[in-house]
Amino acid sequence: MKKMIFRLSTLLFVATVGLVGCSTSGSSEGGEVEPSGTMTATENTDFSVEQVEFQQELVASGMTLEDAGALIQASGYSWRVGSIDGEAQVVTMDYQTDRLTLSTQDGIVVDAFWG
Repeated sequence: MKKMIFRLSTLLFVATVGLVGCSTSGSSEGGEVEPSGTMTATENTDFSVEQVEFQQELVASGMTLEDAGALIQASGYSWRVGSIDGEAQVVTMDYQTDRLTLSTQDGIVVDAFWG
């Protein structure tokens, strides 16, 4: 019984540390989202040139989350929200090359990344 409680508490500790680490990445102290920067197709071969261009145009357009979501779906991709006004959202850590994770500030998409 003690062994099981120890294992469960260890698992809980590891999960908590992992969530804390995930929740602080990608935002600055002021709560603003830091853009991931410009990525070229040669930096990550998992994505096509078209996907990289789509991502860059989406962020540059200053679209609302609703409009961006509709455009992403109409283009045949999936999406999710990873950050709202600098506050990280709970997301899965699975890797999908046809999914964009969006960051918003005041309802406007300010960053996006594939995966």
